[in-house]
Amino acid sequence: MKRVHLFEFMDLNWFPQFLRKIQTNILQTIMLRTKAFDYAIPYIESELLKDNQNTIIDLCSGASGPWLRLINKISIKNVNLILTDKFPNIEMFKVIKEQSNGKISYIDKPIDVLDISNELSGIKTIFTGFHHFKPTEVYKIIRNAKDRNDNICIFDYVPDKLLTIILFPITFIISFFQFYFLSFLVKPVTFVQILFTNILPVIPIIAAWDGFVSSLRKYSKKELEKLLYDLNDSNYEIKIGEDFSLTKATPMVYLIGTPSKK
Repeated sequence: MKRVHLFEFMDLNWFPQFLRKIQTNILQTIMLRTKAFDYAIPYIESELLKDNQNTIIDLCSGASGPWLRLINKISIKNVNLILTDKFPNIEMFKVIKEQSNGKISYIDKPIDVLDISNELSGIKTIFTGFHHFKPTEVYKIIRNAKDRNDNICIFDYVPDKLLTIILFPITFIISFFQFYFLSFLVKPVTFVQILFTNILPVIPIIAAWDGFVSSLRKYSKKELEKLLYDLNDSNYEIKIGEDFSLTKATPMVYLIGTPSKK
């Protein structure tokens, strides 16, 4: 089944920022409690070594994704991570910076992945964020990375889309209760968070819908290969593959862009 680009609440400019923060905070809590993206580490380390870099610029960071877990698992010494987002979650970024003992910092102004400044020097990464972009935007992101001679690493788990539709009622309920109960693990817990998650379950409903839609919007290996085939040349190598280390049912699809020379 081909990719379907339905709407997600998190993509809407009018979506209240305070609700966006609550949702990304819970998402980050979920990601920190799974080793799913530990399998991305070898790919990132390989790009750091190729480019002789120790700086990672994370794009579309949300509330920091899996990075508080991953930063301590990277074997390369003195690696610095900078979080960025179009809608930066400054409050959570500050918490993550403190918890990482300075290994993680952030940019507090909006950074649009479609228009990245050349001043942002370092390996670029995107976790679970690529599905937010339409095919023309995905092409632009990778073309711009090629034009800037950027090393870029993109990772996401891509489920079977037809199965996602068939199992929609079950996955919706599971996702609803996952956000409902994991809200209590986000620190610090605020009254607004409890109000819109546990008293009025706005966030669980929105997150369950967004989770369903994001599964339909994710790019498979074949879709990325077809979309980006003409950008792969002797000056810029694009590796697109599937990693089945975590599960055979839902592979981690990765896209690694590497310039042949700086």
